[in-house]
Amino acid sequence: MNDQNTTTNESSIRQLAQWTLAAEPAYLSSIALRQAELLTLDTIACAFSAQLAGAPRRVAEMIEELGSKPVCTLIGHAERGSVLDATFLNCALVRSQDFNDVQFIQKDGKLHIGGHCSDVLAAALAVGEAHGASGQSVLTAIMMGYELFRRLRDLMPMDSVWDGASAVGVVAAAMAGRILGLDETRQANALALAMARCATPSIVRYGELSGAKNMVGALLAREGVQLTLLAAKGMTGPQQVLDHRWGMQQVFDPALGFEKLWAPVDELFILRSHVKTFACIGTAQAEIVAALDAHKKLAGRVDEIEAIDVIMADLPIIRKQQAEKPRLTPSTHETADHSFTFLPAVVLMDGELTPRQYVNERWAEPATRALTAKVRLSVSEELRSRSPEAMPCQIKVHLTGGEVIETECLHPPGHSFPDRGLAEAPVLEKFKNVTASLLSAERQDRIIGDLMDLRNKKNIAPTISLLTT
Repeated sequence: MNDQNTTTNESSIRQLAQWTLAAEPAYLSSIALRQAELLTLDTIACAFSAQLAGAPRRVAEMIEELGSKPVCTLIGHAERGSVLDATFLNCALVRSQDFNDVQFIQKDGKLHIGGHCSDVLAAALAVGEAHGASGQSVLTAIMMGYELFRRLRDLMPMDSVWDGASAVGVVAAAMAGRILGLDETRQANALALAMARCATPSIVRYGELSGAKNMVGALLAREGVQLTLLAAKGMTGPQQVLDHRWGMQQVFDPALGFEKLWAPVDELFILRSHVKTFACIGTAQAEIVAALDAHKKLAGRVDEIEAIDVIMADLPIIRKQQAEKPRLTPSTHETADHSFTFLPAVVLMDGELTPRQYVNERWAEPATRALTAKVRLSVSEELRSRSPEAMPCQIKVHLTGGEVIETECLHPPGHSFPDRGLAEAPVLEKFKNVTASLLSAERQDRIIGDLMDLRNKKNIAPTISLLTT
């Protein structure tokens, strides 16, 4: 018996499926395609940067032990894997260093962290590679995925107990179905199946951070792709998963308007996607720039520091993160790269923030702890008003004798402006820096050239196959 859904009822999930498959002129604009290419390059840089990270290393070991059909590229690895294993490992690589892109969203008139859309971008690359998709079809699926991520996040109240990553499985399914060319009915079933499996509690991102923070997106992305492949074969999903009170209404609030999910595209969300130029939390990117400037002015006088004032935008998300006690004196890598106290301290000491600053539990060294304890956190409405679409920061370093070194950053280098997108130079520089020890200069240039022309590739597989070591 064919279990394919034959209902003609226009459920919310059905209308969402129509939207995810629709042709959208905005996806074909030059600025949007260039932004998607830059973010793809940045995402791959993040994956390369995490070759030695614990979480993806464990995933790679598991894949090797279990065996995998060699269809897709495992980024930074000589071996190949199935489309599901490539989605799982590559998404884990992208996320594990907290180095991938970040989005801010407006909630109740205040700027908040929207999430990290590229948590799931590698899923589109894996599906596209496995099925010989064109560069343009993959890029437009990525743009749609970013837009869908924002719309799903808009349906999640800021005080929700559910984490923003809950959108990832649905986005992975939507992108995969679009790339595979599913019809409307099968796409609706893919989305319904993914929606029924996506809920993730916010505890993965608070308190003493664990490896789960870096893995939840990869787990959801893998499941989203898998469920889409099942839907392509006729598997059905609960079509009332959004409309029924026993569905996902506790995660995605219907009072906030499900119709927004399939509304016409206005300003593309992908153009508000910012690149992290430093491997740490998105809300600390400007803090790092200000600390680097202060380090230059400090000229080695670390022993003279009496206090360090870190002043950030007066926003609910900043107040919440500043109040996280485990981050004040971090004891894990996951907490250290989210610490507004450790990060400026180590930058003032070293004049850089690279993976080296996390080696050998640097946050636990007595000298680092002593300087971290001198950091005082506060917020400023005046600072917020001068940079309302970013997460700015001021730093004041108080020295023995009364001298005060003051620095400020309103927009870090990876900030994206909706009228022009990302600057190309920081993205290219980041890619070259993180792959310098892994790839030859010739291979770097070849990958950059191919990815920055991905829109014109008839088949992305040859380009993605370059991402091995």
